[in-house]
Amino acid sequence: MKRLSMTAAVAKSALYLLLATACARAEAIEKIPVGTEVTVKTADGTLVRGKIADVNSSTVTLTGESPNTTTEIARTSIAEVKRSEPAAVTYSNAPAAEVKERAPAPPIVRNITIPDNTALDVTLNTALASDTSRVEQRVNGTVSSPVVVDGMTVIPSGSSVSGLVTNVKESGKVKGRAQLGFRFTRLSVGGTTYDIDTKPFAYEAESTKKDDAVKIGVGAGAGAVIGAIAGGKKGAAIGSAIGGGAGTGVVLATDGKEIRLAEGRKLKVSLTNPLTIRTK
Repeated sequence: MKRLSMTAAVAKSALYLLLATACARAEAIEKIPVGTEVTVKTADGTLVRGKIADVNSSTVTLTGESPNTTTEIARTSIAEVKRSEPAAVTYSNAPAAEVKERAPAPPIVRNITIPDNTALDVTLNTALASDTSRVEQRVNGTVSSPVVVDGMTVIPSGSSVSGLVTNVKESGKVKGRAQLGFRFTRLSVGGTTYDIDTKPFAYEAESTKKDDAVKIGVGAGAGAVIGAIAGGKKGAAIGSAIGGGAGTGVVLATDGKEIRLAEGRKLKVSLTNPLTIRTK
């Protein structure tokens, strides 16, 4: 009798231990969100795979691959619950329509900063001239050489730059040299446009003083010839006046040099501030 009592006590303890273990596992499955795909191992070794549809005090309900297929598992019979790993994609020689292609990994986007004073090789796409261009006129160009930072091309050849004419002054009579100024303010790379700060371009026509001096110097002789042609002393007096005191009339009749930049001109565009480019 005593031996039977001991056996019964051991069996009872084992039952309590089994129930306690089952309750512990039940609490664990309650922490897994509904809709999660899991694999449930029962006490007899059976594996049941599906998505958690419901968890209550006595059963766990899983849905199968078909929406209308459900499996109820008694919580006391659950030995183990694991979240299922996504099924690996299998590649074969089957037609493309039957093969599930692996989703491409999202591209890695990095921000790379180009330091200030970096020079861009740019080809001018807009012809400019001091006698035809106007302030606020748009200026376009194309990057002709790639910009590389730490071994990575951040501005490829063919990228575009644009800006505006900032100053125009047509050559004047005697005084005032022609002037032309512009700067680039925007850069387009791979469909993305960036605001950029660059050093302005400023051109001024060469001085014509030497040529003017020559013209004024020969003015007296030319005036004398004109006076002789006019005839008589009166004519000579007029000629001398034109050639000497009023000899600058030759210069007044001549425009100074204009500034002209043809399409295709090569430029060095220097950044005055760092520029951050998003690249893949």
